[in-house]
Amino acid sequence: MCRGITGTVRLSWAAFTLLISACSSSLPIHTDFAVPDDSLRLAQMLELEKRDTVIKTKEVHEAILASGLAESSIVDDSVGVARIYCCGGVGEGSLTIITYIPQGIDVQPGDIVELKIGHSPEKGRAGAMNTITRVVQRRGDKEGHCWWDPKDDRLWQRVLYCDWMQQEGWKKQGGMSPAWYRPPTANAN
Repeated sequence: MCRGITGTVRLSWAAFTLLISACSSSLPIHTDFAVPDDSLRLAQMLELEKRDTVIKTKEVHEAILASGLAESSIVDDSVGVARIYCCGGVGEGSLTIITYIPQGIDVQPGDIVELKIGHSPEKGRAGAMNTITRVVQRRGDKEGHCWWDPKDDRLWQRVLYCDWMQQEGWKKQGGMSPAWYRPPTANAN
């Protein structure tokens, strides 16, 4: 059940492992399947993972290393789970993604983050993990400018939208995989 933009979901190690197992043929660590590689997209952080949890989850650990991230970069709270759809239905859980949180970016569960969509190593180049670029709204921000769109709590597969997105070159994608995203050429400032 969705508790709104400020709600969070706590995953246990077992749930984290199940998430990975369900997506084992294509880990949600390199892409979100809906927008082009290297695009920017918004997500809501659900959980920050401890190093031990990441290391214990062999598929995640191997995918992170295949993405070119150094073993020394995997520390407590450097890997997180985020949702790109809200609230309820199959889309919310199946399109939860794993993100890398670079040192110096303070992210907490419930925060709305901008992330750069990665790409798998199978495309003839080294892989890149989905990576958080900034926090755009803190959990519980009463004067925030972001919301789940459309603003109808009865709907599933809503996407995050902020009132500044169109001015910054973000585009809306409709269809089966709705999204607001900023194309790679627009974010190469």
